[in-house]
Amino acid sequence: MSLKVRLFRDDLSCLRLILPPALLLCVLGLGNRDLWDPDEPRTGVVVRSILESGSWAALSRQGEPYLEKPPLFHWLAAAASLPAGHVTETALRFPSSLAALLGLVTIFLLGRALFGRRVGALAAIVLCTSQDYFMEARTAHPDMVFTLCLALAALCFHRVYARGGALGWMAGFYAALGFAVLAKGPGGLLLPALAVVLFLAAVGDLAFLRRAGIGWGLPLALLPSVLWLAAFRAATGTGFPIESALRRLGLRVTEGLHHAHPFPHVLSALAIEFLPWTVMLPGAFYLTFPRRGRRSDRDNAYVYSWLLALFSVFALSAEKRGVYLLPLLPFLALLVARLWDMALFEWDPPPADRYILFGLAAGIALAAGASLYALPRVAQAIPEAARPAQILAGLSLLAGAVALLGYRRGGGGAALGALAVGLLPCYVTVAGLVLPALDRAKSARPFSERITAIVGRAPLGIYPSPHDGFAFYTRRPIEVLPDRARLAEFLRADPEASCLMEESQYEIVRRALLPDGSAAAPSALDLRPIDRGSVGHRDMLLVRAAPALAPRALEVTP
Repeated sequence: MSLKVRLFRDDLSCLRLILPPALLLCVLGLGNRDLWDPDEPRTGVVVRSILESGSWAALSRQGEPYLEKPPLFHWLAAAASLPAGHVTETALRFPSSLAALLGLVTIFLLGRALFGRRVGALAAIVLCTSQDYFMEARTAHPDMVFTLCLALAALCFHRVYARGGALGWMAGFYAALGFAVLAKGPGGLLLPALAVVLFLAAVGDLAFLRRAGIGWGLPLALLPSVLWLAAFRAATGTGFPIESALRRLGLRVTEGLHHAHPFPHVLSALAIEFLPWTVMLPGAFYLTFPRRGRRSDRDNAYVYSWLLALFSVFALSAEKRGVYLLPLLPFLALLVARLWDMALFEWDPPPADRYILFGLAAGIALAAGASLYALPRVAQAIPEAARPAQILAGLSLLAGAVALLGYRRGGGGAALGALAVGLLPCYVTVAGLVLPALDRAKSARPFSERITAIVGRAPLGIYPSPHDGFAFYTRRPIEVLPDRARLAEFLRADPEASCLMEESQYEIVRRALLPDGSAAAPSALDLRPIDRGSVGHRDMLLVRAAPALAPRALEVTP
């Protein structure tokens, strides 16, 4: 029995192939770095408020209602924090890690149902070793939970359609939609619905919608959100501001509140998120895309319907972030797995081999070019990350070389297998060396510890908007001061009061608060920096008020 037969001979063999690297990549080192601004500390602050207040229905952030996102991820992170009794980095990331593992099993089952057991297993391996899936499995974002829900919805509806409306799978489909809405909002309902309609239109079977149980399924999908909204009203005495939330969502889609980008950004972001397997996509698209003259292939049409629905919505939205593209990766992994599977056929030569060879050559060239470009810049900007980055670059090039050797000895299938194995030490290096080396530059903990030592229990504010990393790591209230008048009032109320602000704003605010400034009060007020620190790309100052003519405590560059 050949190796490729033994590896995929039954479901248990496939899971033995998938789960060890999945556990290594999705679980290793979850807590070996701090929470990185801006999203992770915000999640930590909200989850901490759940544990401290006991309020699970109405979330809060630094004493204010938190209405930005649905609560499912925060509930899961709070539940993971209960055994320790406090919030830790590991507990906050555990829901993403668990969802990533379940997502790999889900994509195995979907690939098996669509194209056979071998494609399902290969798709899970491709997905597990794609860079964004690896990173989001160890990040406290709701996107991995959302991606799992969409993958489950895709699996369930395929089973519904293949079995002519099986009731259990249909209930699972609508339940997955319900939890997707509770994870990320209305998109959890609209995206799968669009994908399903596109698929049914592509195969000329829109009449199936009459047998899809929409009459009872839609209420089932809405039930989790309805129960949460009822609990919110019971906890607060007022209803959740649904209209305001929908208006804000509309602005994000049409105008982009934080991350507005033109259409080409979605292509470049997707190429980066799916590395290193992006280089295999041209061949995978060419060999699997339905074209005139080919036989009708409903399974291919199903994958492409989900891809088209998800990509179109994300591309048309004004607000674009790489992490938003995470739900696309399982379906891209299925296409690459089909390319890989074709290379394992007993054809001479296999039809996919030349595309795999071109992809490997392009990947090695890109890795070499990226290394030459990035390594000097990393050494200059973050010296402590230089050595880990060099190790990672060497391992990446070695993985490419091993894949080429595999191609020479066993063709395209062996090459992709060698590449997948070679990626494992690369990702272990990222988790164990690269991310911890970046921690000091990305984390608010070092500066927060100094702030705590300087300020003690005296009043501490932040101007003009919250940076949750400081609230999380100082473990104390930080009052948000939204304008200069409130800042001046806060500092005058207590001579020991301190305030955090970005260094770029310091000189402008200082001049405005002097006697000849627009916010001046009868008594002179001057801002004096007493410490500085950097969090990510932000340079921050800790300032206090002092008599206007006193010597400056710490000079800063405007």
